[in-house]
Amino acid sequence: MRDNVLDLTQVRRALVIDDEGAVRGVLRRYLSRRGWMVEEAPDGGAALEQLRGRDAVAHGEAFDVIICDLRMPALSGQELHAWALRHRPDLVNRLVFSSGDVQEEAAATFLEQCGRPVLAKPFELSRLEAILASVVRQS
Repeated sequence: MRDNVLDLTQVRRALVIDDEGAVRGVLRRYLSRRGWMVEEAPDGGAALEQLRGRDAVAHGEAFDVIICDLRMPALSGQELHAWALRHRPDLVNRLVFSSGDVQEEAAATFLEQCGRPVLAKPFELSRLEAILASVVRQS
């Protein structure tokens, strides 16, 4: 396996959280074509419901990666990160944040402090692939 290429002999699961349907669609198609099973959430609140699901935890069906927008209605990416730290620390190292305003002071401070990978929108798919490979190796 090359450094940035995923082993497709194992099915991977991803959760894509973004309030922009077009972004979710692009990520879903890209990941699906590479053998990933993809679930989507239109905002942090909906994602939280999926992550709280007892069935997923009980059956070991945790997500291999969670790609989460920072700014969303109902629950932000930062709030989702705080919830994961308290309730599902097993998911924290699977988080990847995406944002169109990574230079904004509050966002930049949070991203630096949390230490998770960031996809600055618009991003290259090669950058996404490299981040996915890194997150999967670490989990």
